[in-house]
Amino acid sequence: MTPASVRPTRPAVFAVTIVPFAAAIGYVTIAAPFWLKSQGVSLAAIGAISATTMTPHAIKFLWAPLVDIGSYRKIWFVGMTLLCAGLLGALALVPDLAHHLGLFTVVATAAQVAGTTACVAADGLMAATTRLEDKGKAGGWRMAGNVGGTGVLGAVALWVASRVSVPAAGATMATITAASAFAALLIVEPHLRDAAVEEAGSFSRALWVRLRAILVDLWVTVKSRDGWTGLVICVLPVGAGALTNLFSAMAVDYGASEHVVAAVSGLGGGLLGAAGSLVGGYLADHMNRRLAYALSGAITALCAVAMLAAPMTPVTYTWGTLAYCFANGIAFATLAAFILEMVGHSAAAATKYTLFIAIANVASSYVTALDGWGSEIRNLGARGALIVDAVLTFAGIVALLALVAATRRGLAPGAPAAEG
Repeated sequence: MTPASVRPTRPAVFAVTIVPFAAAIGYVTIAAPFWLKSQGVSLAAIGAISATTMTPHAIKFLWAPLVDIGSYRKIWFVGMTLLCAGLLGALALVPDLAHHLGLFTVVATAAQVAGTTACVAADGLMAATTRLEDKGKAGGWRMAGNVGGTGVLGAVALWVASRVSVPAAGATMATITAASAFAALLIVEPHLRDAAVEEAGSFSRALWVRLRAILVDLWVTVKSRDGWTGLVICVLPVGAGALTNLFSAMAVDYGASEHVVAAVSGLGGGLLGAAGSLVGGYLADHMNRRLAYALSGAITALCAVAMLAAPMTPVTYTWGTLAYCFANGIAFATLAAFILEMVGHSAAAATKYTLFIAIANVASSYVTALDGWGSEIRNLGARGALIVDAVLTFAGIVALLALVAATRRGLAPGAPAAEG
């Protein structure tokens, strides 16, 4: 919970602090692949580059504890945001991309490290400076910036490059990213006074004392009722939204053109995903946040079912993809809200949030793989992916509701819930 002596941060600020993260992903997964393909680089090579550059997002919890040491999250945010901006600008200056793939991969991976570290710091600030009753709104704005920003900023890079040049696109992305650092001025970071650290006597001992406190805080949360059930919920296929990773590949089955895919999966999907995130944030502040997450998963699954029942035409592809992206935005926001509720304001705020989000990303990965496998069942194609996605989502919802019911029954009457 935010200390009473600290001015709480307005939730909308966190739609801006996510810009470095969204810009880095949008540049590398939307703009750069188009440029590489236009220069004759194979899809296999582009896929390998994408997998390599996105690795930092899966392992960022390894260095997240460093961001939690001391009351320096704002410094981490500003520093990493400016570094990310510089690296995005440098990426656009790599000459003849097709013949410098190694250099491009190294710089792009470094940009992801900087962007995701800025995100870790911002998430820690969000956990520490938002009021309990605003956790849903904060998560909604954060995910709106994430989902919408990735698509919009990737589209901006392509638009500028097509009308001016690739270096101009890089300069534009760098400028937008650097400007987002000013969001730190709107955040008052609470100072965590730790007597044990102050009495340590040396920097190395103080560092160890602080790191140990973070790990203890993390363990206390994970072993609590809210903590371990939260981990289980994150790994369940409730709000994975895996079809968003496959819609462009499914377009052929629906007869959708390249222009339809670009408009629907890129800009349109990003904007509707952002709108869904804001709706999810509102929803999470007006009902039990875990149940709100279950509800959002049900809406997402129903979108898949509706697409399954409709004819396989470009029109179905358009409204189905947009509806699914909107529902997935709701799911992302409610997920962020219930994680923020568990994390609270503590020594390991950034580390805990990062860990829970990383676990949720695992669900997205394995559901994407299973959806892809479903497309090969009896040559069902897109329909097979839709069936598997809907079945897994509904199964995850049933498991979530059963877990909530079981843990509530196990809580003695009058006993307080465990704190996260």
